[in-house]
Amino acid sequence: MELTLLRHAESEYNKKGLLQGRIDCDLSAEGIEQTKKRAMNFDSSNYDVCFTSPLKRTLKTAQILVPDLEIICDDRIIERSLGDFEDTPTSDEKKFLLNNIDSTPPNGESTAEITKRVEEFIEFLKANYSDKRVLVISHAGIVYALQVSLGLEVKSIDNLETLTIDVNKK
Repeated sequence: MELTLLRHAESEYNKKGLLQGRIDCDLSAEGIEQTKKRAMNFDSSNYDVCFTSPLKRTLKTAQILVPDLEIICDDRIIERSLGDFEDTPTSDEKKFLLNNIDSTPPNGESTAEITKRVEEFIEFLKANYSDKRVLVISHAGIVYALQVSLGLEVKSIDNLETLTIDVNKK
């Protein structure tokens, strides 16, 4: 299975410098325009199916980017709950805590919880889409967890950036 991970376009919260986690904010006007521009040279025929988080920012990115592809929402790839950090300004201290794999935001989701649901998602894909080219439009936290779960070197990706993985070799 070829798995391509793509982080959603800029959200309203990204633009304001706020941490969003599970807050269901939409794409910013600029994020919508960025996605439309990216869609002009994004070939959806390279994929058989698209999975997204159920949050608006990922679903809207998918609807603009791959409107002719089957889009399936899956709760296992929803963004990490940031607990008390949600709806607060980004700070260096919070970034440090969120980038430390062993830390858990106050009243948020632990690394073990994220890893468990992401691993379940990977196993589901292997069982049901092993011979497919799968596009997953999700969040930075989930892209990170997917890389960790697959034993890859972790690379951060920006909005609308992709990372392709041959899961059969993992």
